[in-house]
This record gives sequence, structure tokens and C-alpha cells, in this order.
Amino acid sequence: MITMTEFTCIAPLDHETHRGSVGNDVYMNTQAADENGFQSRSPLRIIGEKNSTVAFLRLDPNIPYDSIGIGSTTRINVQIQLGEKVELAQIDAQAFVKVRLQPTARPLQPEEIPHVQAAIRDIYLSKDDHFTVSVLGEPLELQVTRCRPQHGWLTPNTEIEILGKKSRRSIIEVPAVSFDDIGGLDETIEAIKEIAVVPLIHPEIYVKSGQEPPRGILLYGPPGVGKTLLARALAREAQCNFICISGPEIVSAHYGASESALREKFAEAKRQAPSVIYIDEIDAIAGDRKNSSGELEKRILTELLIQMDGFEDRGQVLVVGSTNLLETIDPALLRAGRFDRRIHVPYPDVKGRERILEIHSKNMPLEEVSLSDWSKKTVGCTGADIANLCRHASGEGLRRIFGIQRLTSPENFSEDELEDLRICTEDFEEAFLKFTPWASQARRPATMGRIEMDSVIGHQAAKKELIDHLVHPINNPEIYDSLGLSCSGGVLLHGPPGTGKTMLGRAAASLANVQFMAVSGPDFLSKWVGESERAVREMFQRAEELAPVVLFFDEFDAIGRNRDSSEGSQHSSSVVAQLLTMMDGLKPSDGIYLMASTNKAELIDDAFLRPGRFNQSIEVGALTNDLFYEFFQMQIGTIPSTISNQEWIAASNRLRDKVTGAELKGFVDQIKHCSARRCIEEKTEVCLKTEDLEHGLRASRHLFRTVASVHVNEEKLEEWSEEQDDEDDWVIL
Repeated sequence: MITMTEFTCIAPLDHETHRGSVGNDVYMNTQAADENGFQSRSPLRIIGEKNSTVAFLRLDPNIPYDSIGIGSTTRINVQIQLGEKVELAQIDAQAFVKVRLQPTARPLQPEEIPHVQAAIRDIYLSKDDHFTVSVLGEPLELQVTRCRPQHGWLTPNTEIEILGKKSRRSIIEVPAVSFDDIGGLDETIEAIKEIAVVPLIHPEIYVKSGQEPPRGILLYGPPGVGKTLLARALAREAQCNFICISGPEIVSAHYGASESALREKFAEAKRQAPSVIYIDEIDAIAGDRKNSSGELEKRILTELLIQMDGFEDRGQVLVVGSTNLLETIDPALLRAGRFDRRIHVPYPDVKGRERILEIHSKNMPLEEVSLSDWSKKTVGCTGADIANLCRHASGEGLRRIFGIQRLTSPENFSEDELEDLRICTEDFEEAFLKFTPWASQARRPATMGRIEMDSVIGHQAAKKELIDHLVHPINNPEIYDSLGLSCSGGVLLHGPPGTGKTMLGRAAASLANVQFMAVSGPDFLSKWVGESERAVREMFQRAEELAPVVLFFDEFDAIGRNRDSSEGSQHSSSVVAQLLTMMDGLKPSDGIYLMASTNKAELIDDAFLRPGRFNQSIEVGALTNDLFYEFFQMQIGTIPSTISNQEWIAASNRLRDKVTGAELKGFVDQIKHCSARRCIEEKTEVCLKTEDLEHGLRASRHLFRTVASVHVNEEKLEEWSEEQDDEDDWVIL
């Protein structure tokens, strides 16, 4: 048996066994731990070339045999980088008697100290170690400045002293956010590690290759997806200094002062190299000079261009910028040598949203809350939106349990009262109704929430076609790629008004767990020449930001009208041409899936109907008589009712053979209105009765076979349920 004491440092694997672990856990292969005498859930001493620390051992069979997974905080404590060797030694566990903690990044206010005290949990540490805690949803880094003994557990019996003064002995000043605190952006994080972290940690490999490493990275994407967090986590992962630049910070009224402030920031980064300079909302100081009228903005941009690739080498300094308006940035800044790489930060997918919910709810006292279900309901939400949802749910729980009068009382809450606090699904549902995601405010996507395919009554053939031509290609792209099939072609739904075409589109998007963006003709129309075509281009750009997304064109005949028609115009022809160009430019990797609906398919230009644009045309017709009863039951739901099933079936049999879902819903709404009027007049509880059904039948005579059939009474209802109508005796309206 070979006993190993030296292991290679790697990053912890993203695995379910790591969920709920504390910041200084390390992960070792199960077989390697057994053969070297290391026990699971026991403290270890990790010894590097410059420093040593203690950590808590966990076993993971997916870790390579000769490696050990170490998180960013523990790597800071040992002062090692990924790929370096460390030695391990088993130590005896003991508890701290007394310990002093101080922040590493900023002083603490006196009112913050109780929150920090409450956030500290059981963790194994040694003197001078850094560790992070979550205070009011934000990570805070602390350092052990004094302790007795030299290493041990932080337990409830430990005498903990927290000083608000910033520590002078911190190993390195880096942001407290790590990649582990960011959910839903795994692919983006891997790209950043490859492009940015490796050059900062191992610049020698680029020297050997004869090429310069990337000098700048531009993160772009919608607000709230985590661009700033990524930049901060990058500095922590690479263990380098973090310098943030914001527009108001460097703008000055004195001539030349703004450029001098910018030069000083780059000089500071060079002195403290390796460093990361982060320019937040870079479009504010680096807008396109063609569209800028201010001399100050032009001078700042010129100074930034010089600093990024001027005559002097800026050393081991990486510049990271972020923006949600990529098209407004000056092209000179985007060329190679300045911002070498542009990385899109997308909306989180369903797995990413679940991970974000786990991160933001880990300190919440949840009770029977399914994060998996909420990850499906929050489609179209950014990470900031999900954090806001959790805050709203917490507020709803406080209001439900304590009441507004107790919350506004100056009396402190007792421990027994705090123990009763629970956040349940009801609180999340109330919060979901009140909070407004950014994407919804910007009308992209147009609708939020989830619609199940089973909530759409009937249309089985259309559902099967949608699953085959839309859902399967989205969920199984590798199969279609291996067959050489393109998934960028769209689906056209056609049929009478009110049959549920838009609802089917939303249900298909929900089933595929992608976002749904609905647009209509008026969104493109403008009296100004060229504005409609630009609106089409911007719409596809917004869809690219939301990808993967189902882009749904409602009433497509209004914008895709046949150009050969005498009713067409030069203006509509140019919009059609722009649409055709944008559709042809789509690639499967863009993640944009097209759908359209119309009730006049004959008016659509033939160019849209060829393969590659709208591959499949699906008819969505009216509901047949045998589905009416099921539709009525779904619309009634849990509303109290004394109307029997037999009466509903009898009423269904009197309707025309085919009726649209919108007309059936209007019929049910008439019954509900009659019930509401009766309950108000009689001052009774809400309940649907047979008389409400009779009034609804009289008000919806256009749905019946003859006008005579609206004279309904209980005796006829019984006869209708037993007899089969003679179709030849009725006049079809």
C-alpha cells in the first residue's frame, strides 16, 4: 500500500454532495483517504510552501486519486494556487475557548455586529485564517486575529469577540464573493476561468507560448444577471487585488482631472499587480464618439484607450468591463488588444434558477417549499429578481406570523417568537404576485409564469406536433445535431380566433423550460422611414439576450403580409424583407426558436412558409362537443357549485358541434356574472346554482343550435341527458 502525503490542489467539483458545506471544507477521493488513514468529517492541516491552515475533510469519489478539492477561501489561507502541491496531516479536533474576529475589507458599524454574531456557524479554523459569513444576504469576510488554542471549532460555548475595526493582518484584500456564491452561470464561469484566471495565476505559460495573454474582458448582458459578481469572484479566485472604477468617481469639473484620476487607477493597479480593474457600466464613460457631443467624455475615452494599450506595458493587470448596452460602446474599445474577449452573461436556465434559489434561501427558515417548482415558475427572472423574490417572501412571512402591529412595536423579539418564524409556499405565492421582474418591466418577455400543457383542453394533434418540432429539439439538441438536423426552423399555428394558439405557444415554451417572448405587429410599426426595420433588428437582439427563448409573433399576417397583394405597401414590404433576413441569419446556437399565429394563413407571404423559416404549419381548430364538459370543469375549478355533472353534460349537448375556447370561457363567465349578481342581491355565500346556468344559457344563445333551445327548465335538462338530438331537426346558425 502506497501512503500519499502530497496532493495536487484542484477546485471542488460542482456536485450535489457539496451542497450545504461550509467555506473551508476540502474534498478528497474516498479510496485515497482510506489508504492514507484520513477520516471523513475530521480536521486536517494543509501545508503549502508559504503558509498552512486547517480545514474540514469531506469525501467525494469523483475527486481524482492524487488531488484534493480546495475552495477559494482555503486557498487564500494557504496562499496557494490551483495546480500547486500541498501536504496533509491529521490533527486532533478541539474547540476554541476564546477567539477575536475582525473584518478584512471594511470596518463594521456597531449595529452590524449583532447580525455578524448571529451569522457565525460551526467552522474549524486556525489563527490568521479568513472565512466568510452571510450577513443580511451579503457575503462578509472575517479573519481570526487572536484565538486560544491555535486551532479549533467555533462552538456555542466559544467566547467570541468581534471588533468593528478593519484587520491590519489580512493575508490579501479581495472581494468576499466567490464563484461558489454565483448560481446559474456555470458555463460563463468556466469561460472566465480559462480566459482570465489562468493568465493571472500562470503568466509564464503565455511567455513560453510566445503570445500575450488576454488583457481585457467585456461582460455584457441584461441588468441583474451577475456581471459585477463575476468580476469580484474573478479577483478572489485569482487572489489578486480588485480595483473598481465607476463613472462619477473619475468625472471632474476641472480640466484634466478626470484623465489624471483614470491614470492613477491604472498606476495603482500596476503597483499592486496582479490586479483586476473593474469598470462598471463602461458605456457611461466609453460611449461611441460619433454620437457624443461632450468633450469631457471624449477625453476620458481617449485616456482609457491609451491606458489599455499605450506605449508602456501595464504589467499583470486585467481590465474587466461590464455593460448592458454593448451597441453603444465605441468600436475602438472593442478591438483586439483592448477588450480581447466579449462574454455574454445570459439569463439563468431552470437548473441555474434552482441553484440561485438555494443560495438565497439557505439562511431562510423554509417549511415545505419546493425550490424545484419555483425554479420553473420564475422563468424570465434574473439572479437579482430571484433574490428580490426571496426578500419579498421573507417579508410576507413576517407579516403573516407577527402582524404589522407587532413588527412596528419597539419591543424586541424574544427567542421563542423567532423560533416560530417559518417561510412557506403561501409566502412565496404572495410575493410572486407583488414583485415585478426587470424583464417584465421592459416587456421582454411579454408574459411571466408557467402554463402546463395539460391546462390546454383538447388540441391533441397540435400538442403532439409542437412537442415533436419544438420541445424535443430544444431539450435534446445533441440528437438533432448528430443527425444533421437544424432546429432553427419555426412553427406556424393557424386557426379561427379564440382557439388558444398563443396559450399553446406558452405551454410549449414552459414544457421546454425556456422563456416566452410575444410580439405583435404594432411593436414594429412607425411612420418614420427605417424605424420599423430597426425595431425588427432590435427585437431579435433582445431575443438573443433572452436565449434560449421562444419568439412568438402574434397575428403574424399583420407583419408578414403577402407582398404580391394589392393591399401591400412599400413600407410593409421592407419590414417583410427585414424579417426574412433576420430569420435566415439565425443559427441553432443562437437559441432563438420561432413561432407565429394567424387566423388568415392565406395572407402570409409565401417566402415565410418555405423550409428553414416556418418549417411546420399546424392547424388549431375549435373544440369539439365531447370536450366541452372537461373545459367547463377546468374553468369552474374549486368554486362552490350545486350544478350537477348531469346538468353540465346536458348543457354541453345543446351547444354547437364546434365552439372555440374563448367562446366557451365567455359562456362560463356569463354564469359567474349571474351568480355574482344573485349573491349580492340575496346576500348569500358564493355558489353556482342551476338558475345561474339557465341565465347563462339565455345570454349565450349564439352558441346553440336554435334559438328555441334557450328555453330551459329542469324537466328538459333531464330529457336532454337521456335523448339524442336529431341533427336534421335543428337549423345550424
